Amino acid sequence: MQINDDKKIRLMYRIEPGCLGPQGAEHIEDFCRYANKHIKSPFYAQFVFLPRYDKKIDERQYSVNSRNLSLVQARAYLKHFDIDIEEFEEQLDELLTKAIDLYFKR
Repeated sequence: MQINDDKKIRLMYRIEPGCLGPQGAEHIEDFCRYANKHIKSPFYAQFVFLPRYDKKIDERQYSVNSRNLSLVQARAYLKHFDIDIEEFEEQLDELLTKAIDLYFKR
């Protein structure tokens, strides 16, 4: 199935440096570039990984065509593809954990 980019749900995922360990601040920018290159988005979505330096900003932000979505709206969008948002986020967290391991082993 093919979906135009402007119809895909975009997840901006802000990663805290602490997720990368005690020296995470030294690696976070490079890791986000690595994650953006190596973590593949599903056909209905686009992932963007950024450092999260400000904890006041949400860790995850969903949007479609540059319009921010509430969690309820994101849940409804994903439900259209028979995807549960909690499972979607859990699977992405697992992908990030694997990417962190691979990043440090390269």
